Amino acid sequence: MTEKDLFEIIRRQSEQIDQLISENKALKAEVARLKKRIEELERRERKYAAPFSREKRTADPKSPGRRPGEGTFAHKFPPTPEQITVTVPVNTPNTCPRCGFTGPLILTRQDKAWVTELAPQNAMQVTEYHVPVMACPQCHHAVRGDHPDLNADQVGATAHRLGPVLHATLQTLHHELGLPVRRIGRVMNLLGGLQVTQSAITQAAERLAADGSALAAHIDGLQTQVQQAPFVQHDDTGWRIGAQNAWVGTFRSADTVVFRANLRHTNVEVREGLGQNFTGVLVSDRFSSYDSRFLQDVRQQKCLAHLIRNADEGAAGEQRRPGRGELYGQRVAQVFRDGIRLHRDVTTGVCTREEYAQQGEALTLRLDALLNRAPLKSKANDFDWAS
Repeated sequence: MTEKDLFEIIRRQSEQIDQLISENKALKAEVARLKKRIEELERRERKYAAPFSREKRTADPKSPGRRPGEGTFAHKFPPTPEQITVTVPVNTPNTCPRCGFTGPLILTRQDKAWVTELAPQNAMQVTEYHVPVMACPQCHHAVRGDHPDLNADQVGATAHRLGPVLHATLQTLHHELGLPVRRIGRVMNLLGGLQVTQSAITQAAERLAADGSALAAHIDGLQTQVQQAPFVQHDDTGWRIGAQNAWVGTFRSADTVVFRANLRHTNVEVREGLGQNFTGVLVSDRFSSYDSRFLQDVRQQKCLAHLIRNADEGAAGEQRRPGRGELYGQRVAQVFRDGIRLHRDVTTGVCTREEYAQQGEALTLRLDALLNRAPLKSKANDFDWAS
């Protein structure tokens, strides 16, 4: 074999090696892409409540609602005389709110307004209100009689409305029992002959949750209770807002639960839920957002189930390897399992508070001895278990 042939063989082998390296890089990139896709699908299957949502938004979405001139536009029609069960006369006004005139006003007409409500026996109750409309003799301003069960703008096409108990029932059917909004109207029609549209239920929910509403004030009160609780458990689950990924954060104290929908999953949302003056203990998993420096002054208790899983994973990574690395992970996991068992024993009365304190101190010493040992040689066990 000549020197020229030898160089040719080396050149061909070099080209083959370069080709194999390129193919190897391409295959690694493909494997990484497929792994990422598998993780995304598994996460969606495990957490997302809306798995059939589109992956991306429509480029030019249409605004909600019907277009001018399209479809049938209607309002809630007045009840028939046979449907009216209660008649309430409204007090006649005697003061003009515009000019301040006090004295007898001139009756110009008698309006009617109606409220359909759900009676205690689940029967529909329709209350008719006779509303006097007066005219001020001084400025000729129209003055309507008012009633605590009527809204000031309940007139004309919107004179017939649904009562608060019925509205609450409709929202309970949807949000608590999971009945689709499009079917609630059919259910109410079968139960009591009530005609209610899907849009009416949706608009009522928006009014109930508007700023300054009774529901918003109630939620603010629940949020305050959570922020003042001695301990709060927090976790996030996947959600969808339109086609965009989102999260629902759950803040739970001993007797209060608050849900907050967010477009992000960071420590900012956690701090907003806990408030600036939270002095209790935050119970959470090991997501990185809880390790933020902005939460360094908040006392935290990590979920022992997550810690056990981390320890088991570390021990599994050390299987069939020389040394005692596998045993270390198993010992750490056993400490956490014993802690869960001890908590169950004290809550069920198997052991007393004094025994609980003694055994808890022993578990703390066992864990400290494992965490404060010499530097670990294995990366699988080199994990900050106490974080």
